[in-house]
This record gives sequence, C-alpha cells and structure tokens, in this order.
Amino acid sequence: MKVEPAGANHFQRQTVVVDGTSLNYVSAGSGRPVVLIHGNPGSHHDYTLAVVERLSHSYHVVAFDRPGHGYSGRHDSIQTTVEIQARVIREALQILAIEQPVLVGHSWGGSLVLAAAIAYGKDISGIVLLAPAAYPSVPVEWWSLVPHVPLIGKLAVNMLTPFIGRAIVRKSLREAYDPQDVQHEYAEQAADMWIRPEQIKASAYDERTLRASLKVLSRRYSEIEMPVVIVTGSEDRLLDPNEHAYPLQKTIRNSKLIVLPETGHQLPQTQPDAVISAIDQVWAAASK
Repeated sequence: MKVEPAGANHFQRQTVVVDGTSLNYVSAGSGRPVVLIHGNPGSHHDYTLAVVERLSHSYHVVAFDRPGHGYSGRHDSIQTTVEIQARVIREALQILAIEQPVLVGHSWGGSLVLAAAIAYGKDISGIVLLAPAAYPSVPVEWWSLVPHVPLIGKLAVNMLTPFIGRAIVRKSLREAYDPQDVQHEYAEQAADMWIRPEQIKASAYDERTLRASLKVLSRRYSEIEMPVVIVTGSEDRLLDPNEHAYPLQKTIRNSKLIVLPETGHQLPQTQPDAVISAIDQVWAAASK
C-alpha cells in the first residue's frame, strides 16, 4: 500500500493493489466503516468537497476512485463491467481489512453498490443509493461511442479532447447540477481530471456497458434484504426518479425513499446533509 502527499482537500491519497492494478482512495475518521463510490465520470473528489470531513467525525470513511477514474489504474476496458468493478472494490476492502461497511453509491456508483449488494450481501451492513442508475433506461451519451470507433477512436480522443473536452464537461455539469448552481471549484477540478484520454476511455466504456448489466441486475433487486435508503432529487435531469428511484424502492422490500424537492443530480455536492442523514439511518437500522 502506497501513501502519497495530501491534495487540495487535505486527505492523503493512498493506493491498494487489486489484480495488479493500483486503486486510489482516501480515508478519514474511525469507527463503523462507510465506503463512498462516485459516478461516471467522477472521482473521490465528488465526496471530499462536502461529505468526507463531516462523516469522519462519526465513521471510518473511505472514498475510492473507481478503476480508470481519478488516480486509479485500469486494465484494458474490455469486460471491466459494473459487476467486475464491484468485485474489485470488495477485494480492496478485504485487503484493507474493512469489514461489514455501509456502501454509498452515487449515480453509476449506485449501480456498482447494487451489484455488490446482490453478489456480496453477507459482507455489507447496508447501502445508500444517491440518484442511482438502476434500470436499463439509462441514457447513453454520444461521446461514449467515439473512443471505441475502429482505427479513428484513439486518434479522435487525443486530438479533439483539448479543444472540446472542457465544453462537454461544463455542459454535463450544468445538466447534473440543475436547478442548483454549478460549484466553480468542483467544475474546475472535474474539467482537469475528466478530459484525460485514459479517463475518457474508461468513462465511455462504463457508459456503453451499463445498460446490459442493469438488464441482468435489475431482475435480482428483490433479493436484497439489508437496510437500504434511496435518495433522489425531484428535478434530476439525468436519471428520472420515475424510471429509477421510485420503481427501485417498490422492488426492494423495506427500503426507504427520500425525495429532495427542487434538487438535481449532484447530491454529494449539493445535499451533504441529506447524504449524511441517509447514512445515519442505514447504520441505525443495521445496528438493531
């Protein structure tokens, strides 16, 4: 395990090696474990802006960069599906001796948490799903097709990204934050990180393969029996609550749904109180 200097958010970046690939994470606090998984694209910074510091007062918090995102490495994207990424996170937690955590997933990360709950439910105390992608109706953005076009995909990514990458990031963030204002600090950080060619390829593959995975996973949501809290914004423009959060809550027995009025998709940044409250509720239920 390697420790690197702390970054702008004053959390030390650390790495754990799984299947020969370095997985980046930050951790803080002590006590019951809470593991935070970001969306697509994204990184652990999605949580360090407003959530990690506060959670660390009550929990041992670990926020990962998913394979190929942030500072984490990734093998060739072929077959690095959401199910495989759930296995990678589980193996990382085993190496770090983190047992029975509450898993928290935002957006695409919610899909990973659902996959983990289905496959490794006995290893998890409960889950929190923030604006989760739960069903195959998830949109596929046009840019996710470009990196995988034969012959010209890699060239297009390397040549066009410096010119149009930041514009795409800004547009995506406006949609994700709406109706809240985009947070400038986060937007600048995201633009620097998301337009790197390797992260674009990882994000594109994750985007393109998610529908097929959710088609299979969604058939098994009714098997989930641990404490579950789902949090969604009523005005989410990226993942319509009527297509994801609402039907998911009806499918998972005894799950709780929290709908935040006048709120968009970026819950870890815009609604940290609701995120922390949901984690507290899951741990309260798991402790009974």
